[in-house]
Amino acid sequence: MSVPYKDFFGFRIPVGADWERFEKASKRTLKHEEIIISSYPKCGTTLMQHIVFLLLRGGKPADSIAEVIGAIPFPEQDGLPDGVQTLALKYHLPFRLTPFSKDARYVYVARNPKDACVSYYHFLKNLPGYSIESFDEFFEAFFSGQLPYGDLMDHVLEWHEASTKHSNIFFTTYESLVKRKEETVKILAQFLGLAKLDSITLKNVLQYSSFEYMRSLASRDDFYKKYLQASTGTQKEKAKEETHPQMMRKGQVGDWKNHFSEDQSRRMDEYFETKTKNMKCTFGWEEDMLFDKRKN
Repeated sequence: MSVPYKDFFGFRIPVGADWERFEKASKRTLKHEEIIISSYPKCGTTLMQHIVFLLLRGGKPADSIAEVIGAIPFPEQDGLPDGVQTLALKYHLPFRLTPFSKDARYVYVARNPKDACVSYYHFLKNLPGYSIESFDEFFEAFFSGQLPYGDLMDHVLEWHEASTKHSNIFFTTYESLVKRKEETVKILAQFLGLAKLDSITLKNVLQYSSFEYMRSLASRDDFYKKYLQASTGTQKEKAKEETHPQMMRKGQVGDWKNHFSEDQSRRMDEYFETKTKNMKCTFGWEEDMLFDKRKN
């Protein structure tokens, strides 16, 4: 599988990326108490984007996806004109390339590598520039860190280590957002310095950040599709006139079991164990990575 990319200070970024935008995003001077939401691609950034949006607006939902993207833009990809008022910023860069300030707040979302691999596969396979013939082929590229944004666990572990050294980094997992959402949202609200959530605000945050609601919001018009096509360069691609990159596909934990072979699961387990062998804590997704032979 051919995996084109651009080199950004030793880090892989998408081949169609605007290098100058990435550089500007990486070297951005942050405002006091500015919020950055970060993750490896397809690990829960969009879900967290909606949750933070709702928390900072007292639970008031957006009228459109455009409103969310405008309030929490993605400067690496879209740029960010000076003077634009935002609620937060979205990033996918590793910690070392993300602008850091002790006066800012950082929210990082990690995801178990098996589900992250499957979600990334479904996103990239419809984009031009990636000759993805099968999941098996994609798995090998993901496993060897050849995709844009590099090795997943390197990205996760770099941010996790930073979170142990800096109290202004909130590190959580996609699995926590799905399985223990109410508890995680309450802790996040405290981290963001918000007043204790009343029952109505909490209910609205949970409801309007549900997968079903977010997907219905995205389907109300063609904005999300047009935005994705424009931001990924698919509108310029003649070979694929009908591309359908998806930001929200299933929103599940464990969908990897519908794609991984037993051997792929074993290899990913070994990869994960090797990467985390010196860690004193766990991510809480170990059970979610177990292979069930009865389903295969």
